[in-house]
Amino acid sequence: MFYILNQRCILFFLVQLLTYNVLVQNNEIRTAKVGDKVILSCSINPTGVVGDVIWKYEEEKVVVDIISGKEDFNDQSPEYRGRVKTFTTEIAKGNFSIQLSNLTRTDSGIYTCYAPKPVQRVELRVTEKKINPKNGDIRKSASSVFLLGFSLLYSLAF
Repeated sequence: MFYILNQRCILFFLVQLLTYNVLVQNNEIRTAKVGDKVILSCSINPTGVVGDVIWKYEEEKVVVDIISGKEDFNDQSPEYRGRVKTFTTEIAKGNFSIQLSNLTRTDSGIYTCYAPKPVQRVELRVTEKKINPKNGDIRKSASSVFLLGFSLLYSLAF
């Protein structure tokens, strides 16, 4: 009896393993600016039956859980609250990508999508935004400095 049960368990496990096709993608590198939003990709072959998917930051912080096709924020790390969006209409197609918004420098690092094994690793590099003043702004500040300097000289002279 135990032998037959053991064979059934092994057979069940093998069938699950063969039908659960996970597309292991190459590691991605994504670059974004502070304050922007970025999409982190994760795709699973839709012919496989998918239970739960979890996104983690640096292997420890939970970014978001997707349980039975729905977002679950119960175990989410506080720094991601209100900043993570899943594409719920795409989940049935095997797309478990997420969007992370309002990026900060501390968001830089490795994000991993597990289903339940690692499917996708994305290295996110968040850089500071470069502020390019308009030419008019440069002229305005230059003329303000000139007027300030002229006023000081005038007040010292008289």
